[in-house]
Amino acid sequence: MAYSIVAICGSERLSREIKSIVGIAEFDFDLHFVIDDTNIITNLTQLNPDIVLFDVSYSEYAAPDLLTIIKNDIKTESVPILAIADFLQPERIQALFIAGADDFISQPLAAAELIQRTMIGIQRGRMLKKLKEQSRQFNSITDAISKAGNSMIVINHLGKITWVNEGFKRLYECPLDYFVSIFGDNLFDSSTNPVTREALDKCRKNGEYVVYESKWVTPQGKEKFIQTSLTPIFDSLQNLSQIIAIETDISDLKAIEKDLEEKHEHLLTITENLESVNAVLAEHQEKIQKQALQLEEEKQKSENLLKNILPWEVAYALQKKGSYKPKKFKEVSVMFTDFVGFSKISSNYGDIDEFLSVLGGFFEVFDEITSQRFIEKIKTIGDSYMCVGGLPRVNRSHPFDTVLAAIEIQRFIHDKAVQAAMEGKPVWNLRIGIHTGSVIAGVIGKRKFAYDIWGDTVNIASRMETASEPGKVNISQTTYSYIKDYFVCTSRGKVPAKNLGEIEMYFVERIKPEYSEDELGLIPNSSFRKIVASF
Repeated sequence: MAYSIVAICGSERLSREIKSIVGIAEFDFDLHFVIDDTNIITNLTQLNPDIVLFDVSYSEYAAPDLLTIIKNDIKTESVPILAIADFLQPERIQALFIAGADDFISQPLAAAELIQRTMIGIQRGRMLKKLKEQSRQFNSITDAISKAGNSMIVINHLGKITWVNEGFKRLYECPLDYFVSIFGDNLFDSSTNPVTREALDKCRKNGEYVVYESKWVTPQGKEKFIQTSLTPIFDSLQNLSQIIAIETDISDLKAIEKDLEEKHEHLLTITENLESVNAVLAEHQEKIQKQALQLEEEKQKSENLLKNILPWEVAYALQKKGSYKPKKFKEVSVMFTDFVGFSKISSNYGDIDEFLSVLGGFFEVFDEITSQRFIEKIKTIGDSYMCVGGLPRVNRSHPFDTVLAAIEIQRFIHDKAVQAAMEGKPVWNLRIGIHTGSVIAGVIGKRKFAYDIWGDTVNIASRMETASEPGKVNISQTTYSYIKDYFVCTSRGKVPAKNLGEIEMYFVERIKPEYSEDELGLIPNSSFRKIVASF
């Protein structure tokens, strides 16, 4: 059976957004839109929704006034209201809450959050409706007990009678004061008759529902046989709150004994459900009040975390649409790095924390160098570092950016190696390989997102790294064709590559002197930078 949703929206954009989110939900929803607020009660009565999505910017009325109209009408008072509001205005949230809003959600809408809050609202509304019906049944039971002459006594946790109904007086044919003078002010006291005391002890100490029989003689000398049922009520901490005693003159009412026992069981269920729902509602109301102040801060934290894990464009698409469609990039430059003799190097460190600190320090510098040249880090696998230029923001300078970053990384590794050798520490050497070609990029995973690339270009770039030498930047023929006029390169001829046959490869030695700002050919001059900027 479909869940019925009515959306009261003042924005065509918001209407489309709600329709789109509901359309992809795994639940079966029947969505309607209300556009005439002059007959709002009539519209809601006819549609009979399970929940209302209420845009607080809708209608010429003030939002709290329109909510008050809905909640004050007997035909719509039980319909849950999920308000779509601006959480940056807590005073407005409070006014909507007082007017009758059951829950709130902020814009822009998050698909998962909207569906979750909608389902919670629907289930809570149905539960409250059920409890109201049970409450009416409870009142019917109370009336029936009263008319049948049943007595009801409420005993607190100290053993004192705090309330009796009219049926008590009819059953015992005496006022409460007289009854207390017979049984005592404390029913848990040892002076209470053994049958009653044993039943009360089972009830309050063991949490048992107890039924027992006793004999009573009225002040006029009339003897009655009374059946008493004791029900313990516990608070949220499982401490005894009170005992409900329902008593029947079984001398006259044997015929309805079974019916009364069944109604009592139903009464117990209603009481337990009411306590449970009240606890949930109280907790939920407290959370709503805190969320108005915390939501923006938490949202900012989530956005920052997502942007640290994924490229900005990808993170933005996931936040707005809930998904990122894989894209094919016609031309990018993929770079792999790998430390030479990694296993041997790691064995030279007695302290694993020191080893991981050194490796992490290298990768942190790699991140700084690549990010400065608009190169996207994809992942690290052990001692291997993979990145790509030319995505997710497309540019044509990626072959130059990637080769320049590779030269800078090798120079950094060289300087660290010289320093390590002087200090008698393990020396790290690095191989780098680069290839330019097409890839497919996308996000994998639903809970733990990962941005990755696929295609032959990735495999060839990996082979470029494997076929490289320590301290060298090894590039393919394709990458060479882009950068050959600006870099000094050494042809290696055709070099065998695993599963790919022989591939033309080149070592990049340095930037050509006419384009270099330094003697070593590591830093591009202004002429080179202008050429790269023109791509």
